[in-house]
Amino acid sequence: MAASNVIHWVDLDPAKIEDIISVLISRLHPEAQRIDGSGGDGGRDVQVPLEDGLIVYEVKSFTGRLNNSRKDQIKRSLKKASSHDPTQWRLIMPLDVTPGELEWYNELKTDYPFVGDFTRGRTWLDSELSRRPEIARYYTGDSNSEIVDFLREINREEAALANGIPDAIGRIKRLMSQLNEIDPHYTFGFHVTPDGNVKPEVHPRYPGAELDRPFVIKATFTFPKTPEGEAAKADFEDSIDYGVPVELPDNFIKSVEIDAPAGMGGRWSGGVVSLESAAASEPEGIRYSVVVTDAHGHLLAAIPLNLTKKFRGKKGAQIELCDLTGFFGIRSRLNVLERTAEHTFSFEYREGVLPSALLPTLRFMVHLKVSNQWGLAVNDEITQLNTLPDAFMPDIVQFGKYISILAKLQEYTGFSFPIPEVLSDEDAGRLKLANYLISGNELTTKWNRAVVTFTREGVERWRATTGTGAGQLRLQEDLYTEICGNHIYVGQVQKVIASVRAEELPDVDAMISDQDTFPVTLTPGDDVTLKTKLLPREEGGF
Repeated sequence: MAASNVIHWVDLDPAKIEDIISVLISRLHPEAQRIDGSGGDGGRDVQVPLEDGLIVYEVKSFTGRLNNSRKDQIKRSLKKASSHDPTQWRLIMPLDVTPGELEWYNELKTDYPFVGDFTRGRTWLDSELSRRPEIARYYTGDSNSEIVDFLREINREEAALANGIPDAIGRIKRLMSQLNEIDPHYTFGFHVTPDGNVKPEVHPRYPGAELDRPFVIKATFTFPKTPEGEAAKADFEDSIDYGVPVELPDNFIKSVEIDAPAGMGGRWSGGVVSLESAAASEPEGIRYSVVVTDAHGHLLAAIPLNLTKKFRGKKGAQIELCDLTGFFGIRSRLNVLERTAEHTFSFEYREGVLPSALLPTLRFMVHLKVSNQWGLAVNDEITQLNTLPDAFMPDIVQFGKYISILAKLQEYTGFSFPIPEVLSDEDAGRLKLANYLISGNELTTKWNRAVVTFTREGVERWRATTGTGAGQLRLQEDLYTEICGNHIYVGQVQKVIASVRAEELPDVDAMISDQDTFPVTLTPGDDVTLKTKLLPREEGGF
C-alpha cells in the first residue's frame, strides 16, 4: 500500500488545500483552534493561544506567483489579524517564494512587527506531510474506502480466534497499526467482547478533529398525538434546545442514518436513540456558590456548590449544581435566545452524610422564603439576584431542629454516625431526652419502687443516717442511649431521690464478708420526686 509523498498542489481544490494545511497545524499544535470562516475569520484561519501570547496562522491556497491581487488578499488578512493583538503571525501556502516576493513579504514587518519569517512554503509543507502521509492520502486519495476494507478484514479475524488468541490478536494489532497510518483525524483501537465480537474504538487525534471530520446523524422521528407521544416530543425538543439527555424507544424512531469516519455509519430503522450534548470542559479554578439576601441585598447566608452536570443546545444551556452533601440541588435552564432563565430547587435524602455537614445547608434553606432574594455566584461574583415568590420547603425548620439536635449529641458524645433515613418514635424520644440533659437541664420525674444492691458498709451507713425512717438518696450511674441501632455512651448522671425508705435491711452480722451484697427494695417516703442531672464531662479535644 505504498503511496507517493509528492502532493500535486496545483491539481487540488483550494478548499482541500486549506483543509490539508489546517489539519497539519492542528497535528503540530494540540492547542490549535480552527476558526470557522462562514461568518468571517477575522484574518485567522487557525490560532494557537499560548501562555506567552497568541499565534495566528493565515492559510492561503496559492500555488502560482504572488500577483498584486494575491498580495492584497494577504495584506487584508494581516490587517484583520492585527486587531487580535497576536504575538506572531505566520503565513502558510504551498508556494516557495522568489527573492522578490520574499522582499515584499519582509516589508510587511515595518507596519506589523509581529509578522514571522516566511519559512512555511511548499518545501516545508511537503517535508512535514511526508512524516504524516495519512493527511494527504485522506484528502487526495480514497483512504476512506481503505479504512472500510481494513475494518472488514478485522471483523473477519473473529473466525481466526479458533487458531489461538495470541495469533489472532497479533494479526488484528497489525491491521490496526495499518489503519492508524491512513486516517488523519482519528486513531483506532479494538476490544474483544465476551461473545467473540471485535469492537472498534475511535479517538480524535487532536482537539477539534471531530469538527474537521464530524459524525453526522440524520434521523426521522414520529410522535403520535397521545400523552406518551407528546411527552416524548417534549423530551426530544428539550434535548435539542438545551442538550439534556433523552432516550427515545423504537416506537418513535422511523429511521436513523449516520455518516461516520471509517465507514462506521449506515442506515437503520427502529432501535433506541439516546441523545446527549457533548460534555464541555470546565476551566480550572471556577468556584460556584449560592447566596440568599434580604430584600435590601444584605447577605443572610451562602453555601458552596459543586457543578455536577452541564448541557448545551441550540437555544441555551442547562447546568445542575448541588451542595457539598448532595442534599440540596439547583437546576438552572438559560435560554440565550430569549434571555430568560428558569431555576428549580430540589432537596433529596443522601446516604452517608453526617448531620454536622448538613447544618450549613439547612440554615441557608431557612432563608429561602418570600421577599428574600437568592442568586448564583461564580468566583464570588453574584450574577443576578432573584426575588423569591414562594417559600421553599417551609417545614424545613423542624427538620433543621432535628438535625441540629443530632449533631449536638454527636459532638458531645464524640460518637458520629450518618443521618438516619427513618427515625422511629422510640428513637425520637431517646434523642429528645439525651438532648435535654446535654443542654444542662435537670430532669424531674416521679418514682414508686426500686431495688438496689447494698454492701455491708452501705447497710451500716443507711442505718446510721436514716434508721427506719425516710431519707434522701444520691446515686451516680452511667447513661447510655440507643439511637437508630447505635449504642451511645452519653456520660454519668446523678440521680437524687428526695424521700426514700428501705422496706427491709439485712442483718450485717449475718454477712460473711465486707464484699457480700444484698438486694434492698426501696419505696418513696413523703416525696416521690426523682431528679436526674448529667454530670460535666472531662474537657478535651478542640
